[in-house]
Formats: sequence, C-alpha cells, structure tokens
Amino acid sequence: MFDDDGTALYPELMAELEALKRERIGGLMLRRDWRERATWPTERRDLTQMRHTVKDIIRAAELRDELSFTSFRHGGHTEGADADLTDAEIRAQSRHKTAKMLPRYAKRTMKQVAAGAKKRRATRTDGSN
Repeated sequence: MFDDDGTALYPELMAELEALKRERIGGLMLRRDWRERATWPTERRDLTQMRHTVKDIIRAAELRDELSFTSFRHGGHTEGADADLTDAEIRAQSRHKTAKMLPRYAKRTMKQVAAGAKKRRATRTDGSN
C-alpha cells in the first residue's frame, strides 16, 4: 500500500476502504470498480452471484463442468506445492496468514510423495549419515 519512501500508492482506494470500515464492524468487504458503489449488486448478501458467473465462464470456455469457483484456488495451491514452493511462498501468493489452512487447499499429489521420497533417500545416502 506504501512505496519504500512511505508514499501511499493508492490513496483514493485507501480512503474508500477506510470509509467502508467506519460503516461496518467486520466481515467481507468488496470494492467494486463500477460507478454505483453499493456493497452488493444483488439482493442476496453472499457470493452466489459470483459463483454463478464463474460457472458461466467455465462453460463458455468449454472446461470441465465439475470445475467451480474454488477449483482455481485449490488448483493454484496444489500446483505451488508440486513446484516445491515453501509454505511461506504459498502463503504469500494466497494471502493466508498462517500455514494452518494450506492442507485444505494444497492437495497431496503423487508428485509431492515422490519428491519427498527422493529427498529422504538423498539425505540417507549422501555419506554424511
């Protein structure tokens, strides 16, 4: 939010978010990029509309119908784990504060199991043990 010298990078956005926080105690805050600044564009105050929109995009792109709104987040976490990213690197990309949620998103794959076995074997056979 701030440059190295302390200059605010997004002063207008920060002012908008501060105004939102003054009106709410907590919960989900979305900042939309259209003229009408209503908190929710629909009567329902949840992410149902976004979920349906993502499903429409998935179908239009002719992707597998079992994909969902959360599939992309889970897939990104799993790809990061497969690429041997550290927990800290995955948390930095996903904006999680703790590693507690990572197992929920980064699914175990055979690639991770094989990589772990290779590392364990390399440690056992490196001659220093």
